[in-house]
Amino acid sequence: ISASLDSIDASTPGSVVAFGILLYTVQQYGDFSGGIDMVRGVAKLFGITMARNFNQPYFSVSLADFWRRWHMTLGAWMRDYVFYPLAVHPTFLKLNTWGTKHLGKTVGRTLSACVGNFIVFLLVGLWHGAEVHYILWGLYNGLVIAASDMLRPAFERLSAACKVNVESRGYHVFAILRTFLLVNIGRYFDRLTDAGDLATGFANTLFNFDLAHFGTWFSIHEVSHMPECLISAAIGCAVVFVVSFRRERGTDVVSHWLSVNFVLRVVAYVACGYLVLSSFFLAESGGGFLYANF
Repeated sequence: ISASLDSIDASTPGSVVAFGILLYTVQQYGDFSGGIDMVRGVAKLFGITMARNFNQPYFSVSLADFWRRWHMTLGAWMRDYVFYPLAVHPTFLKLNTWGTKHLGKTVGRTLSACVGNFIVFLLVGLWHGAEVHYILWGLYNGLVIAASDMLRPAFERLSAACKVNVESRGYHVFAILRTFLLVNIGRYFDRLTDAGDLATGFANTLFNFDLAHFGTWFSIHEVSHMPECLISAAIGCAVVFVVSFRRERGTDVVSHWLSVNFVLRVVAYVACGYLVLSSFFLAESGGGFLYANF
């Protein structure tokens, strides 16, 4: 990740930047969700049941749905103590009246909620850190969610006109992939802290993707242990995907796993142990949990 994102210039292929952002997305989820899982597991040893903080966020069908599934405790706090008080405040309700009068009923019904969401995400950006790139990250999420709410009737009419079955499995998969793309666009604002790197990263991704030189770039920059790191990451991602998929379909994964053949469980535990140990040998440097910085 550091090799592809910490020294971006005009010669860095956009495919390398996009790959680094994708890895950062994986790192964030593994770091935060994995850390919370360990805390909840230790708490269980003492008979304490802690609140869930993640609910398969990468199976979300919209950006708003994603933020209802990611860092759920912070989202609930922001909803109860910031969004609801703002949304029902007389001043904000007047926005709906003004919006209905000047911008139409569709905008009028959602204007106060959109402004409330916008403020919430601005505050969440500041909560991550009082830096410009976090503010931009909050503005991006707030704008996308607000635009989605306001344009929902138009999208519904368009889907009906094009005879798109929004209840089909194919459309559901499309919505998940679309949301994943929107989340990863937001990661540019999150990870690229320098304004120049941010602008160059976006520009290269859009106009200089240059997939043909993807492998060449990494060979020139001599990223150590890259094949081993990618294999370990791929195995970890596969495990997380399977578990998340089963949970999304309503399976009690823990109970199901405890009923699996003992030998198979031992093999899986050894494999997980290998992944944990390999991370110590393959990582170039430590630094603790990523989310400890927020």
